[in-house]
Amino acid sequence: MVQINASLNQTKSQAMKLGCLILAGLFCAIGSAKLEDKDVFDKMVLDPNLKTFVSLIVKADMVEALKAEGPITVFAPNNGAFAKIPTATLEKLMKEKASLKKFIQLHIFPTKVMTKDLKDGPMKSSSGEVIPVKIKLPLPITVGGAKFITSDLETSNGVFHVIGSVMIPSVKAVKTL
Repeated sequence: MVQINASLNQTKSQAMKLGCLILAGLFCAIGSAKLEDKDVFDKMVLDPNLKTFVSLIVKADMVEALKAEGPITVFAPNNGAFAKIPTATLEKLMKEKASLKKFIQLHIFPTKVMTKDLKDGPMKSSSGEVIPVKIKLPLPITVGGAKFITSDLETSNGVFHVIGSVMIPSVKAVKTL
């Protein structure tokens, strides 16, 4: 009788572990389904490597533009890209809201552009500036001189690509730092 009770207890324990695994899998599946439903801004917020760019978007009151229906494409500079900019340049950009907004718009394109869709030549950003696209095979692809770090991160309203340089608005050409 003792062996039967021990065997039953072991079976119950295994059943509970299996139930926990099933629940954990269910929660993971629900969580990932919600992640796919996130817009460009909400997905960028989840990436700690985009903290600086996200904070500038908030400061420029551009959050709604990245949550809009779309489709949009964002070339998002990572934190390392901002580390290359002189502190004085970044501080000046942050003080002038109109300049900051134009800077953010330079990184946004009013269509969904996957890397396979990119072609050598000019591409017009939301700021109205023309950004040069260069494709060297096998790689790298550059947009405005910025190399891709991560690409084709799809969202519910478009796509974003993480780039390793910051594109700066200019009168005649886009410079990268």
